[in-house]
Amino acid sequence: MLSRIPKSTMLLLAFAAVYLFWGSTYAGIRIAGEHLSAPVVSAARCVISAVLIAVLALAGGKSLRVAKGELWKLALIGLLFMSGNNMALTWAEQMVPSGFASLVVSTMPIMIALMETVLPNGERLNRRGWAGTLLGVAGMCVLVWPSLHHEAALPSGSRPLLGVCVLLFAAFSFGLGSVLSRRFSFKTDTFVATGWQLGAAGVFNTLFALAFGGFRHSVWTRSGVAAVVYLAVFGSLFGLVAFTYLLKHVAVTKIAPYAFVNPMIAVLLGAVLLHERLVPTEFACMAIIVCGVAMVVLSRTVRAKREVAVPASAPE
Repeated sequence: MLSRIPKSTMLLLAFAAVYLFWGSTYAGIRIAGEHLSAPVVSAARCVISAVLIAVLALAGGKSLRVAKGELWKLALIGLLFMSGNNMALTWAEQMVPSGFASLVVSTMPIMIALMETVLPNGERLNRRGWAGTLLGVAGMCVLVWPSLHHEAALPSGSRPLLGVCVLLFAAFSFGLGSVLSRRFSFKTDTFVATGWQLGAAGVFNTLFALAFGGFRHSVWTRSGVAAVVYLAVFGSLFGLVAFTYLLKHVAVTKIAPYAFVNPMIAVLLGAVLLHERLVPTEFACMAIIVCGVAMVVLSRTVRAKREVAVPASAPE
């Protein structure tokens, strides 16, 4: 059935899925976290996604076997992505609005760029990248400072300073996982590898929830369960499939804007669905941070494209 759909339509649907589904996960996490503890939300999301990926992989004739020596690497990446990042993000969104959280986490590409700069054989930032980094950091500082003095813009009982620290940890965890994933160069099928990463995180998050009483403090309401299912199916599964499809059919430079489009969608959905609002200064900071992240992302993708093109045109 999917083979009959024109490629142009498939590309349009894939872009819509990546932008909408990944941008809406912040609102979904906020709703789920209001009823279930952060470890439970992350555990349930990972387990459901891992099972679905395993079923689809087997139905498609794929083997679930992992290349020798890669299992611990996949587990490590999964813990950084879906334990360190996702669990921390879920916890932080109970202290700050989901739109605000998306802006803090959107600095993740800048963290990745800085990690690559200091690591051996890493990809160095050029002038545009450094300018974007400084712009993003400045926007982040201006964003955080007034938020600490505008309690009306934050949920009752929130702790903005702690929330920001947790969000920065979440962004760092995802950034570190991204850097390590790139350096590990997995031989295992991408779809299968993602299933193992989610499975490892699901086991860890479940044990974490059991150890610290996460299940005892959770209330399994319809809205909470629906939010978790949405995160697992649309955020993890459909979003991943769409992103993988785009990587195979579209240049990286055309996909990269999701890093700064998703925060804007998250802010919009937070206002419409959750009645969140940002103070005027924070809207200005959103524009500054998005511009800074865009400069860093585009500087890296454009250079990567040139580096790939040079060997192809060089004499043998």
